[in-house]
Amino acid sequence: MKNILISLSAILLLLSCSQSQEKKDVALVGDFYEHVLGNKPMTDKYLQKTLSEDVLKSIWETEYEDTYSFWVFRTGLQDGPSSESSVESIEPMGDGWYRVTYSDLGNPGVTEVQVANGRIVAYKTQKKEDDAMAAIGRYMTEIGAGYTPGEYCIPYCLIAGTEEENPEDIRVWGDFHVENYNHAGDTLKSVSGGSHPGCMHVKKADDGFEVFQFDAVGDGSDFIPTAKAIFGDRFDAFMALYSNDDAKKAARAKSILDYAKAHGLAISCYQDFGWPAVSIK
Repeated sequence: MKNILISLSAILLLLSCSQSQEKKDVALVGDFYEHVLGNKPMTDKYLQKTLSEDVLKSIWETEYEDTYSFWVFRTGLQDGPSSESSVESIEPMGDGWYRVTYSDLGNPGVTEVQVANGRIVAYKTQKKEDDAMAAIGRYMTEIGAGYTPGEYCIPYCLIAGTEEENPEDIRVWGDFHVENYNHAGDTLKSVSGGSHPGCMHVKKADDGFEVFQFDAVGDGSDFIPTAKAIFGDRFDAFMALYSNDDAKKAARAKSILDYAKAHGLAISCYQDFGWPAVSIK
């Protein structure tokens, strides 16, 4: 019995030490990401104290300038729907590995880092696969910056047709919307936004996809003739979407729901000024 008690005490002591080390590692990783995401100033001294020599060598950048490319721990995207970045969670995975989930300028990011002897010794960044629609979303976010700003910019679109045969000119025809919102309780309240029907021209770039041209439908008396010229034999499909309020509500609700899930927002509805709130469920 005495030996059993001694063994149990040893196991409990090991568990306690393991949990204590985990807490230290999580604190180290959390503080590192506060620096990585720009919420704290990054210095060479801090990097050398926090990263192993092997990691430091792997992120040394000489192609453009002699510096540490600590941005490899982020999504790699240069802009996003928000001006803020933050850590959302740090989960222990075993063997010193931790999964860091974060918001990088509003873009969801996940990186796994390994800690040993008080330093980060390895990393694996899971970059979301880029595509033409993601590029269109970024382009619409740029358009949204021209409207009255809100806390969040969330685009959505109704697609009338696509042509993807030419990677140098992927064409997407549709009714492209952008909405800026402020957060109030469980509701996103619309601040500004608008509809931009037309054809997006997207091409494959070195680091993903980008919109290089947008053929926009005109306003007023120019609407119908320019829409016919841009949409061609897709004009009827476009007009059916353009006049379908239910389809617009469904696409808008889905875009908000996806955004809320990706960014950990407790949102259940959106609301336009002067109108009742609309559920996104």
